[in-house]
Amino acid sequence: MTIDALVMAGGKVKGEGPLAGLVKGMIQVGGEPMVSRVIAALASSPSIGRIAVVVPPGTQGGGWSKGADMVLYSDGSITENIYAGLEGLGPAGGLLLIVSADLPLLSADAVEEFLRACKERPADFHYPITSKEEMDKKFFGTARTYGRLKEGLFTGGNIGLIDSKVFIENREIFERLYSLRKSPLKLANLLGPLFIIKFLSGRASIAEAEKRFSSILKARGAAIWAAPEISIDVDKEADLEFVEKILGERKGAA
Repeated sequence: MTIDALVMAGGKVKGEGPLAGLVKGMIQVGGEPMVSRVIAALASSPSIGRIAVVVPPGTQGGGWSKGADMVLYSDGSITENIYAGLEGLGPAGGLLLIVSADLPLLSADAVEEFLRACKERPADFHYPITSKEEMDKKFFGTARTYGRLKEGLFTGGNIGLIDSKVFIENREIFERLYSLRKSPLKLANLLGPLFIIKFLSGRASIAEAEKRFSSILKARGAAIWAAPEISIDVDKEADLEFVEKILGERKGAA
């Protein structure tokens, strides 16, 4: 059985600089829009079925959509865009892989590894985490936001596997969780004062975080150790330069 994928290609770069105001997924990396690389990785993954891409209205078409089964238009919040994707894919039900379009280093192997790990831990929603140790080993020098847990320092990834019905039933809380994904302290605050105390002292475990998230959402959640590529996104010029460097090194070694 395959799993449908929803690529979120909306959202613009905030702040100032050359990338400010650009739709993230359309930023050129290695000579092509980042969304093209994400679609290619998903299309090469045996476990992926249909691929839907959500972009802002007015986004120009072109070769970037090659490999996608459908292009949908929405420029709302993250949950509104996911709803647009669900409507395009058909009646809600079953697991859905939600993928950010600004993951230029995403590979089919990373996607397959994540989905295999999810299969081994049945849950209603799965969230990828990667340790700082693993990030530094493969992509030393990349700037990421880390949260300290009992097992070490971890950063979150930009994909997620979720039961679409669970998403619909918990739309508001998912919106909040997404908005706080790069602020570990605020995220911990959402989980409650006792968890904050343990989090700040580095004594909160992955299992405790899973249990608390599951309680909030009234659904089973699982943190999945994932490949570093799933956490390498592009939010600013420094990120773009780092990724271009990695791609250049890979091309030179080929």
